[in-house]
Amino acid sequence: MFGNRITILICIGGSALSLFISILSGNAIFSVISAFLFFFTLLIWKYGYLIIPAFTKRGNIIELRDSYEIPASRDYIVKRIEKGYYASKFLEIKFYESSLDKGEKGSSFMFESFEKAIISLRNVLKISLLISALDLSKHVDEIKTRRSIAEANRAKISNDRSSDSVRLDREISMWNRQLDRISKGERPVEVIAYAMTTAFGITKDEAILKMKRQSKEAATILSSTLGCEVSELYDLDMLKCFEWEKFYPASDDELKDSVF
Repeated sequence: MFGNRITILICIGGSALSLFISILSGNAIFSVISAFLFFFTLLIWKYGYLIIPAFTKRGNIIELRDSYEIPASRDYIVKRIEKGYYASKFLEIKFYESSLDKGEKGSSFMFESFEKAIISLRNVLKISLLISALDLSKHVDEIKTRRSIAEANRAKISNDRSSDSVRLDREISMWNRQLDRISKGERPVEVIAYAMTTAFGITKDEAILKMKRQSKEAATILSSTLGCEVSELYDLDMLKCFEWEKFYPASDDELKDSVF
């Protein structure tokens, strides 16, 4: 089975080749079709998590997997049991700070913040971490590229106190700290973090309402106490986390391919 990256590259290469052949043949109709397919491939690859739910929602398409139900919006999962319904939602967590970058007091403060976040939660929350070793040479280039993108986006923001500017400052600092640790001989690892919240209700609507309330509460508490970015997961990203609850990628290459 082809991986995501190989499949995408084949689609893009095939579309580009079709466009080139169409131009040489002088057929305007096929040129337009090839250009449209090429653009559509890039669109699905970049914004598929927004486009697919829009189609399924308009068509009121509900996906069934064993005893689980995935709604047309593809942003949560429902399971029916004899006594009622369970509804689960997944949240992406992006950490921009590490206890390794801080002194003893800073590390102690981070752990205290984590404890405060846990104590503040009024419902059960599952936090999962996927950890993978990285290729040092490729990782350095990737860090520099991401830092450059963050710096370019930061330069466009004039308000230093806005939430976006604060987030970008944290991200730039994170990339700088990683480069500093690598220069000192530390081997980097990639950490993918996500949270899962589940609610129960007698009816489906009750379970979904509770689940949405819990997810907003969890996102607010985690982001404010841990200084991280928390966002809801949709479509394939949400389904990946659902599958990872049963079987996660067994190798570094599989993990990189799944989040490409």
